[in-house]
Amino acid sequence: MKFPVSLTLVLTALLSAFIISSGGALAQDGAPPPREVLSRFVEIADEIDGRLSSGNLTAEDIDTWRLDLEQERGRLLDVASQTGADLEPLIVQRDALGNPPEEGERESAELAEQREALNAQIEEISSLQKRAQQNAARAQTLSDRLAELRRAAFRRSLMERGPSPLIPDRISNALDQGSGYLSRVLKETHARVRLQNAAGVAADRLLLPALLAIIGLFLAIGARRWVVDWLNRASERAERRSDSVAVGFGLTLARLVLPLLALVFLLGCVYQSGLIGPIGERLVAGAAIACGIVIGAYALGGAYFAPDAPNLRMSQLDTNSARAADRWLVALSIVAGIDRLLVRAADGSRIGEDALSMANFILLTCGAACLWCFVRASKLGIAPSAPAQDSVPDPEQSEEPAPTSFRVTLGRAVRIVAMFSMVAAPSLAAAGYYEASRFFFYPVIFSGAVIGFCYLLFNVVRTLVELMAPPPAAVDTTLDETAPDSGRPARSQLIPVLVGFLLAFLATPLLALIWGADGADLASIWSHAIEGFTIGDVTISPIDFILFVIVFLIGYMLTRLLQGLIRRSVLPYTRMDTGAQSAIIAGIGYVGVFLSALIAISTTGLDLSNLAIVAGALSVGIGFGLQNIVNNFVSGIILLIERPIKTGDWVEIAGNHGYVRKVNVRSTEIETFDRSTMFVPNADLISGTVTNWTHSNSHGRLIVPVGVAYGSDARRVEGILLEIARAHPMLLRRPAPYVVFAGFGADSLDFEIRGVLRDVNWVLNVASDMRYQVYEKFGEAGIEIPFAQRDVTIKNIDQLSIGKSGDSGSEEPV
Repeated sequence: MKFPVSLTLVLTALLSAFIISSGGALAQDGAPPPREVLSRFVEIADEIDGRLSSGNLTAEDIDTWRLDLEQERGRLLDVASQTGADLEPLIVQRDALGNPPEEGERESAELAEQREALNAQIEEISSLQKRAQQNAARAQTLSDRLAELRRAAFRRSLMERGPSPLIPDRISNALDQGSGYLSRVLKETHARVRLQNAAGVAADRLLLPALLAIIGLFLAIGARRWVVDWLNRASERAERRSDSVAVGFGLTLARLVLPLLALVFLLGCVYQSGLIGPIGERLVAGAAIACGIVIGAYALGGAYFAPDAPNLRMSQLDTNSARAADRWLVALSIVAGIDRLLVRAADGSRIGEDALSMANFILLTCGAACLWCFVRASKLGIAPSAPAQDSVPDPEQSEEPAPTSFRVTLGRAVRIVAMFSMVAAPSLAAAGYYEASRFFFYPVIFSGAVIGFCYLLFNVVRTLVELMAPPPAAVDTTLDETAPDSGRPARSQLIPVLVGFLLAFLATPLLALIWGADGADLASIWSHAIEGFTIGDVTISPIDFILFVIVFLIGYMLTRLLQGLIRRSVLPYTRMDTGAQSAIIAGIGYVGVFLSALIAISTTGLDLSNLAIVAGALSVGIGFGLQNIVNNFVSGIILLIERPIKTGDWVEIAGNHGYVRKVNVRSTEIETFDRSTMFVPNADLISGTVTNWTHSNSHGRLIVPVGVAYGSDARRVEGILLEIARAHPMLLRRPAPYVVFAGFGADSLDFEIRGVLRDVNWVLNVASDMRYQVYEKFGEAGIEIPFAQRDVTIKNIDQLSIGKSGDSGSEEPV
């Protein structure tokens, strides 16, 4: 199994997918003519058919042909789309000429000539369109056949069994083949040295390679060690979290960049020396790939486990476990690097199957051991133990298991896969299944590296977001306290989640390549995803969906911006009340959202006429199933236009009093005097009875009942009450307040102070003030405010007697 796919193939696949998805928009001026595209595809398709008939196709040929077919298929679809666009104006022109004359009728020669020319153009372009569509279907069929051949070959390679590398004869053959390969490398190098000596190459030619080697060794050993140690000491002195993050970032760069620079200088030394031949070049290239894998694992392990900087450690391991996990990760990368070295060296060289099989078995056995040690040291899938607590747990408290974190769940899944791989891979290698053994080990290792790298980036983004978010003291206390990282804005926690989804999306193609997919598969999937799917006459693609979302979000943000601008800069300078201003803002919001959706649908190219039938069908379902929601929505629109109630009004609904806070699409929010929120459906406000105390103005009548004792001077009481009412500033002078002799009560003479308040919202405060003044004035005037008195009459009292019985002192009725 050849992994990873060469960088050239991957880049070619991505470039082809981009060209296919662009739909020819990037190269309309330089696009080849449609007939040239058709003829070129026919040549390629005929050649592929011939090769398929002969059965003489390698895996590289299949990948190359599939990429070519995807590219040609994209061009054919562009031709079909362009010809379809060219047909529309011609058909419109022909229809403008009217229907052709019926039998026995004639039309002018000029019209007949124009009709004939238009029909000829339409027939020619329509023929090109049909040929392009037919050839695109043929390209898809050929690509599917090639893909099936590729998958069949891959399945055969997995099931193919060779001799076991544990057979003694095979072991001796493997040793002979390995020694033979090394002798060929040495002979090639010796021949290059003799050639240089024969050519009279001076010793100073080796000065540059020696200098490059010294620089590379200094960067790999001296500079790297000094920088890493200095940064580790700096991490211990870092007090702020931002300083720790900066030190950790620098430490990761030092572990990655300095070894890579050293590798570049050492490769320059080797190539500048001129001592390697074709076999040596493949060997050096494999060694470079192996070193790159080891360096990447070294940087990744140092960033996540931080064996020498506990305060920078992302894992929840102790120092000894972190160091062990880091060492075993590097050891595992060395095994994977040596495998890449052997595969690269064997490409085009005659190493021998026995030598490769034996080396594969040894590497897989060592790799399985390293993987086992790494899994144990890193404690994958094991939840961190809770710190000890001094307090004694309450025995009555229910012991519910803590929810499993995503990290633990992911670790358990990785642990299960790793344990299966470390058992299956060496067993299959010992049984002679060369490709199957490699398939069950190395993709697992590289997939773990990709997942670990994505998880590392996710942690970095989350840390940066936490650093940029305001501190807990600056956050509004109304935020959700149950949100993660209490004290942080909940909205800031959304950014790492979105980044996580983006990383998962970007890692999916790479994981597909690791597990056997190729560039042609990615190009095919991407092109089909861009083309979308067809429902009737409507084609929906991800690009159209993304464009719809972008346009709608832009329209929505502009609507909110316009609402804020009008709310702050226009409406405050008008004479509109608060309710009218809220109605205007809400109306702008509804219109803006509707126009945004309409423009977004039109931008994607969706024909709105196709939605008329769907809308008609949905209207029936809405009329029956969602009639309450539609009723409330229409009622909300009526409330905004007619405004029987508006924001800030004091309303009474079914005995409940409160202020209108917001008129929504479905319901209206009313805040009661108890500071609770009551949601009333809009339909109830339209069809029911609602008392609005502040509909047209804030004036309202005040009635304060007052009772005085019988025998009081009624006219004097009236004068005192009128004096109190006229003196209060909240009562209007016109109409003037007055006093009413309401009647003769059971215990008092009943009076009422009546007047009109300037603001009915102060009715309780004004009534309380008047009662205080009435109590004081009546006290000064000697007017009594009665309270209920009751006389108890006992009938037949002469028949009741109370006596004492003897010495007991008990009372008995007589």
